[in-house]
Amino acid sequence: MRGWAADHHALADFLEEPNLSRIGTVDNDGDAHVVPAWYHWDGGRFYVGCQADDHKVANVRRTGRAALEIDGDIRRKRGVLVRGSAWIVDGPDGRAEYVRISQAQVRRYLPDRPPIEMANKMAEKGEPVVMVIDPERILSWGR
Repeated sequence: MRGWAADHHALADFLEEPNLSRIGTVDNDGDAHVVPAWYHWDGGRFYVGCQADDHKVANVRRTGRAALEIDGDIRRKRGVLVRGSAWIVDGPDGRAEYVRISQAQVRRYLPDRPPIEMANKMAEKGEPVVMVIDPERILSWGR
């Protein structure tokens, strides 16, 4: 880890804020594929709820890699860039993991909504899976 994120407490505090992330993967043509997403951090890995037919899911299945950029309020110019190995948890385990992380995400992003009800409602759509990113590098900027 480099920058302020080397302080585990500072990183944990930042990652608890309702910041938006962007997932970066590489598509079949070798081009960058970057999309916004909610994330969950468990202190060691990042988790992103997805749909099984998402392009980012296919890209991770093919490459086993992903990047995650998370930034705060633009005026603070603060954020982190995570790079690492990635994989998809699917099937019944993926759905259960999707519900688990969605509850934490609802608490962060929609604090006035009931987490369990919202997570279950979100999991009813499509075929939910979870992307897991195991960070190899975390770079931070700002303060």
